[in-house]
Amino acid sequence: METSRDLNVIEVSGKQFLLTATAGDATHLTRKADIEERGQAAVPDRYVEDFERSYDMAAILEPAWAVTTMCGRPWILMEGERDAEGADEARYAPTCRRCLSLLDRLFPAPKLNDRFPLIVRVILDIVLEHGTAEIIGVPGDQQAALRREVRATVRKLTGYGMTTYAHETIVIFVCDPIYDQHADEHRRSGAEAMDAFLSGKPVLRQSPTRLSWRTWAAD
Repeated sequence: METSRDLNVIEVSGKQFLLTATAGDATHLTRKADIEERGQAAVPDRYVEDFERSYDMAAILEPAWAVTTMCGRPWILMEGERDAEGADEARYAPTCRRCLSLLDRLFPAPKLNDRFPLIVRVILDIVLEHGTAEIIGVPGDQQAALRREVRATVRKLTGYGMTTYAHETIVIFVCDPIYDQHADEHRRSGAEAMDAFLSGKPVLRQSPTRLSWRTWAAD
């Protein structure tokens, strides 16, 4: 990904996207207009004076951009440095989640770990037995595929949907219908852990729902 100083543009996989502002607070991405489309200039005439010292005027005035952002919103003008006093600080990265999600599709899919099917199988077995599973140490480029594959497999085998959460390198899977089937067991395990904590006793067994990516992905 590269940044062009001619315009506030990022380039991904050989395609350029203009960082644009709408009526909301998020910074969006706007693609280049196709040949048959009516394009829009990066900066409307009424705002040009605010940008003329920082950017190439020919590039700013060229009607080269689609009239809507990647997420489908009409946009007002390019985000960027303004000459006017008191202007807001320029933004150089998109923040619209929908635009970012669509941008992700332009990147090549990451190569999955050789043991990826085994890891999915282990997580699946835990979810089917307990209704929940947690895996720590998951590389960032493996998380989306892992969440997607486990969700799809649980639905295929049980007909149940499930929720997944990711925080840093931790991914958590919860299937409420299966979890509810083991409610008594979960309450008993929770009570035992709390009792051990309050009495200072060691917890005798590790949670059966937690596993480590490194254990199963190790060479």
